[in-house]
Amino acid sequence: MKNVVLLFIFVVIATITYSQDKIVTHRGDTIKCKISEIADKSIKYKYVGEDLLNSISKNVVNVVIFGNGRVQKVTDKIVINGEDDWEKVQITNLESDVEGLTKYGELNAKKNGGSIYSNVGKLQKKAIDKLKKEAASHGCHIILMLSSTGDKMFYAGSQASVTGVAYKY
Repeated sequence: MKNVVLLFIFVVIATITYSQDKIVTHRGDTIKCKISEIADKSIKYKYVGEDLLNSISKNVVNVVIFGNGRVQKVTDKIVINGEDDWEKVQITNLESDVEGLTKYGELNAKKNGGSIYSNVGKLQKKAIDKLKKEAASHGCHIILMLSSTGDKMFYAGSQASVTGVAYKY
């Protein structure tokens, strides 16, 4: 009986000592680890039995499940089901916002105005909306902007052009 009690205590201590945290991504992957830090843009963790500190962008993480059972929501998944969801597509200028996501590719969009009196700002917004529709049609939820230009050309009217790289989970 004494051995059974000692064995039970040993198992409980071992379980508590080696409890694992879990990082669950938006793709459904689970990383079993020990979380060291949750920063503004990333989560730092170590695999069990290793000393190397790893990092994962919070943009790709759905929830963190701590060894004690506590669950912490990290980010909501943006679901894009096609071009109709274009308004959900996010625009960013920060490379850290797309870290860990899958790169789809570069997209371009242009909008032309009828005259030099066309509002370049409105044309740029229409070009960005066109870019977002293109990204949504490919299932992408975020665009890293590379360039945005608007010009008034005397003979050709006004024009706006935008270029970005689309990403998804």
